[in-house]
Amino acid sequence: MSNKPSPKAIAKLNATTLFPEIRKEILANPSVFAIRGFFIINITKRTVPMTEWYLLFQGFDAPAIVSQKRPEIPKAKKDQDPIPVAILQIEDSDLLNFMSGGLTGPRGIVSGKIKIAGAVELAEQLEEIFRKAKGPEKTLAYLERKRGRSERARARL
Repeated sequence: MSNKPSPKAIAKLNATTLFPEIRKEILANPSVFAIRGFFIINITKRTVPMTEWYLLFQGFDAPAIVSQKRPEIPKAKKDQDPIPVAILQIEDSDLLNFMSGGLTGPRGIVSGKIKIAGAVELAEQLEEIFRKAKGPEKTLAYLERKRGRSERARARL
């Protein structure tokens, strides 16, 4: 028996809805996200690993990638440093709070809600990336849709 989460369980995660929304904003405004870095974001639910999301920013060299499939990291050009890598682990419910701006990066790190490995300086930029990608607005819209669905479900009872 596999410990891998079911596709249905992954589909119910906040991350599964929010990261595609962030992707749309990043691709629509590439010049705003002209950084170089690779984020690996491990999403957990009650400490159980559920899924990973990857955000690859290559500056002006190529469009950003936001995906559940691990992208190929390009080799550094002769005059460039390698792309820094930051690995983060966060609970799905805390991700919702982080993207909405309710949980700041420093507070999340100090409280243990966000765990970081690798390029800490890069990881510290994730909060700003979410803000520029309209994370707070997208998260609030998501919560409104979710609340509307639960109210409609209660009305049917």
